[in-house]
Amino acid sequence: MIELLAPAGNEECFYAAVNNGADAVYLGLSSFSARRNAGNFTEDNIAYFVAYAHALNVKVYVALNTLVKDDELKDFIKAAKTAYRAGADAIIVQDVFLGKVLRSTVPDIELHLSTQAGVNDTDGVKIAEEYGFKRVILARETEQKKIKAIAETIDTEIFVHGALCSSFSGHCYMSSFIGGNSGNRGLCKQPCRKKYFIESKKGSGEYSFSLSDLKLNDRIADIAKLGVKSVKIEGRMRTPEYVAAAVRLYRKAIDGVKCDDSEIKRAYNRGDYTEGYVFGFKGDILSDKIQNHCGERFGKVKSISGDKLVYDGKSSARAGDGFKIIRNGFEVGNAVCLSGGKALNFKGSVNVGDDVFITRDTLLSEKLKNVIPKKKCVEVKAYFAEGEKPYLEACGVKIYGDEILEKAKSSPLTKEQVNENLLKTDKYPFAVEASVTVIGEPFIVKSQLNKLRGNLYSEIFSRDVKTLKNDDVCFDFKTNYDLSYKGVVMSDGVSFVPNRHAFVLRPESYDDRESIVKVLEKTDGDKFLFVPSFLSERDEAVIESLLDLFDGIYADGLSGLALWRDTNKKIIAGTGINAFNSLDFSALNDMGVHDVVYSKELSAGEIKSVKAKGYVFSFGRIKLAEFLYCPFAKNCSECKRGTTFGVTDETGHKFILKRFKLGGRCRFELYNGDVLKSEKFAYNFYNFTGFSESETKAFFNANSLGKKYSFTNGNLKRGIL
Repeated sequence: MIELLAPAGNEECFYAAVNNGADAVYLGLSSFSARRNAGNFTEDNIAYFVAYAHALNVKVYVALNTLVKDDELKDFIKAAKTAYRAGADAIIVQDVFLGKVLRSTVPDIELHLSTQAGVNDTDGVKIAEEYGFKRVILARETEQKKIKAIAETIDTEIFVHGALCSSFSGHCYMSSFIGGNSGNRGLCKQPCRKKYFIESKKGSGEYSFSLSDLKLNDRIADIAKLGVKSVKIEGRMRTPEYVAAAVRLYRKAIDGVKCDDSEIKRAYNRGDYTEGYVFGFKGDILSDKIQNHCGERFGKVKSISGDKLVYDGKSSARAGDGFKIIRNGFEVGNAVCLSGGKALNFKGSVNVGDDVFITRDTLLSEKLKNVIPKKKCVEVKAYFAEGEKPYLEACGVKIYGDEILEKAKSSPLTKEQVNENLLKTDKYPFAVEASVTVIGEPFIVKSQLNKLRGNLYSEIFSRDVKTLKNDDVCFDFKTNYDLSYKGVVMSDGVSFVPNRHAFVLRPESYDDRESIVKVLEKTDGDKFLFVPSFLSERDEAVIESLLDLFDGIYADGLSGLALWRDTNKKIIAGTGINAFNSLDFSALNDMGVHDVVYSKELSAGEIKSVKAKGYVFSFGRIKLAEFLYCPFAKNCSECKRGTTFGVTDETGHKFILKRFKLGGRCRFELYNGDVLKSEKFAYNFYNFTGFSESETKAFFNANSLGKKYSFTNGNLKRGIL
């Protein structure tokens, strides 16, 4: 049976997931969680919630799925040990290279590789397995053919419901560079959900990069055929009602029970959902007209009088119900029911005929909040006899009292008293059935009976708690190597490269071999092909067909690293690998990778603390996101087959949207309008994507580009939290 995995952002959501039928929950601690702003759990209470879940045969996976700085490595290992001691069934990790140290310090716990690692093919899986991971949570962009192949080699988990990130998993830096709140550090502020205006795009909504929520409950049978081990609901930042509704929906889908989607639409619905990428991209992924929860259609505006409207529809509203008024897909107002019926108080520019959508259903909220808690059936055998020590026995646990029972002088113990006492389960999710034996007229003080019961239930409840020393970890960093080049220059067409620098080409079209050859003919030095983080089967074929033109591979993700190992080419691990700490560099060195670009989210001070040499991204275009969908919704008349588009946000800040082609399909990248420019380091990485030949030469010859550009220090000065 396929596993149903639900989010638990806080205690209420935990109970909502468990009581509505989840097979497993995933949750975070107060540190190293990719949802640091969720309620999360602590070192003091995590063991209780793991034990509570286990009592009901529900597994718990603890998410330690952020990038880890050098000075945090010891605390990260301590957090992993906390999860292990609590009895967690697995740890979810983003940085694949941390698997090695976790295997040595917490050897018995299962490791799951986070979707943020961007695994989307069997090559990436091979690296995950080498570092001790037993399950991979696939990138949301992975399609069914590859999912099936991956599931044949390793336990596979995929998202089936909830928010879709605009950018490819783990490769979004919008929040990081716009406000210093990194998604890779659990603090994403979702700037992709704001308004952006793309030049040449007309007649669509203003939320140009906001995606609809994923919903695949109707495809569970198809997903099961792919061999997927676990289906996952996104939403550690959402409400208990959302968790309850989503779990109920997918529990029924997995169990083959017919159901409608009214509950989930009313709990949370952004853009009426999409099937995403799994079964082929259909172009319905954008939710550019309306932002946030739009609910379920409830009726139409029938009449308007002052600040009140009357809608026509089958159902009547209850006091406290909330609504959005929508016209042609756009929100034009909101309303609330104050006294029940079909009359609503509204605000906004509302017309007769507009659609009325319910977004807060008070009756449903009550229903979802008041689900009867699940209980574990515990059959207790109780024995109390004069002249013997009493005992309680259940679930393979036997607890004896401290003293031999004496004959009662006035009030002997009765079966009814014992039974009543055993039914007091306190904080434990137990439904007790007692078999009580009382021999003679024994006496026991109430406090001793309570203690006996408490000890039994506590031992049954906490049986999975483990012991593990919390010794400090001594890290062995093997980074004794030299870099091959003075610097690395990346471009989408410029051929000028200074002496002793490597050249990385990210072609505007990987499918145009002739144009690629022309650029390379003008370029001196070692030449590297930029290999994106996501590769479809067609993409891999195109990349492999081009490798004879290049000296090496610039890997922007695990797919590129894995691809390189099957060649005799040189390798540069790019910014997309997110080499964040000394352990990452040590692992890459062990793999044979000596030329590594530091993550672009590290500050200059943090880079200095890393015990390894690497290239620092010190100049050029900052790639903020990479999109595997079309921001023009496949409307080629708006795109006009262009390669560069201006983008402006609500504040007037400029961005650049770049289109390139690979494997016959358009892909897009979003760049900051400001250019990164800092002091040079010993070894530098430069991104001249979008720059001309003359500008590139001017930079290297005179360190100047004139006044055409505005500049930023990026994260090199301020860093990220």
